Amino acid sequence: MFADYSCAVAGSPAGVLAQRLGIRTGRVVAPAGLLVVFAGTALFLLPPHSAIAAIGLGIGGVCAFALGVLRFAGGPWWALIIAVASGALLFAALNVAGRGLALHLFGQDESCLVVHREEVETTARYPHEGFVHTVRCPAAGTLTIRTDSTDRQEPGARVDVLDDPGGLLEPDFAHRHDLAVDVLVLVAALGSVVATVLFVRSRAGSGSTGKNVEKVFRPAS
Repeated sequence: MFADYSCAVAGSPAGVLAQRLGIRTGRVVAPAGLLVVFAGTALFLLPPHSAIAAIGLGIGGVCAFALGVLRFAGGPWWALIIAVASGALLFAALNVAGRGLALHLFGQDESCLVVHREEVETTARYPHEGFVHTVRCPAAGTLTIRTDSTDRQEPGARVDVLDDPGGLLEPDFAHRHDLAVDVLVLVAALGSVVATVLFVRSRAGSGSTGKNVEKVFRPAS
């Protein structure tokens, strides 16, 4: 899918930016960027569950993917914009919908009792009030679930919880993760990335990215 078009587009600031960063071809950089995005998701979903590291890798991966796609297209800004949008959508979907899908596939759903709720103020991503719930489950035992104010649960309430018996995935309230919705979101996000690459490839292959575009590699079969 990642056919290589090394192009030179006169007067393209975006293309010049990619060249100055040493990106001569998108054939390696774009797929590598996607791998970094998946690696960032793994750091968030699996231990050590580092949101900071995940966001850092996610931003770096999206930028690499976008600059790689930029080289496919020969340097126009529109390629950079749609690549950033599709890459960012993929990263967000993997971390939100991907978490729910992983809990549904590898975890268990059980009815738990909310034994304690504590309100906390956090500025990890932005200043807001959050809630830390302590729940007691028949199989998983005592778990801690963090939510925003919209998903807070009252102490003494019984709630459905998705948790991982192996302890690799962080637990969450089941009502926050609809399996069908999570699958659709992930399919849409992956589809947007594939559509972006195919669209840019077709534009580069037809020579419609500019009069000075020179195709120096044949598209991969």
